[in-house]
Amino acid sequence: MIDEQVEVLANDEVAEEFYMARLQAPYIAARAKPGQFVNIQVSTGGAPLLRIPLSVCAIDLDAGWIEVLYENLGPKSEVLSRIGRGVSMACLGPLGNGFAPPPAGARTCLVGGGIGVPPMLYWGSVLQRQNYPVTLLVGARNKGKHLPDELLAPAASVVRRASDDGSLGQAGLVTDLLQEELAGDAPHAVYCCGPHGMMRAVAALCRESAVPCQVSLEEYMACGIGICVGCAVELQPDEQGAAGSDYTRYGRICVDGPVFDARRVKWED
Repeated sequence: MIDEQVEVLANDEVAEEFYMARLQAPYIAARAKPGQFVNIQVSTGGAPLLRIPLSVCAIDLDAGWIEVLYENLGPKSEVLSRIGRGVSMACLGPLGNGFAPPPAGARTCLVGGGIGVPPMLYWGSVLQRQNYPVTLLVGARNKGKHLPDELLAPAASVVRRASDDGSLGQAGLVTDLLQEELAGDAPHAVYCCGPHGMMRAVAALCRESAVPCQVSLEEYMACGIGICVGCAVELQPDEQGAAGSDYTRYGRICVDGPVFDARRVKWED
């Protein structure tokens, strides 16, 4: 991990209020694993903004760049969306723990909802290069919020989409697509990232079908290195049934995750 000074190579809108930023970051590019994230300082002038945590979406090891995908939803992402080429920023990373690989040759299903798609793209591209059969299921509110085909294609041999309003792909939720996948030739492993309710539903479906599932949790992270404890998630008791202390009962998403075995997460509201 290092606080690398990175240069913005590109920062373009790729879907409705979704932006892809390419950052010259040779140290992070050489070390980032699928599922890890970076914490970017986007403050300009006197604006006292905290850093913004973003999953690594893609890397080019030879060129030394990484890509991060984000949605313009608040003050930090608004500032980031206006930053042009050539601007330098501090970028702390790589942070957190990445995905554990599936069994060799296992059929794998990636489930991404909204801004939860980026870590799925990086992980899927790695699995594809290792000759895993990969299906990518993507959910969004409408056609405008879906990423273009050219961004999704490298991550999977099969891409299926769902939209809430039926404007692209199957009408309904991405979990409807997963139910269909699990009802057929069930995948050997499922990986998921997206809104909490979606991940909870995916975890439940996988538990019912006895399919292992890893989830990349999303939460506000102020520091990204476990100090502020602002991204705690409650965990299930360990295999011996011991809840442990209040401290061990919780995991910090930024350092203990963001990837967790879905069975370890206490999903109840």
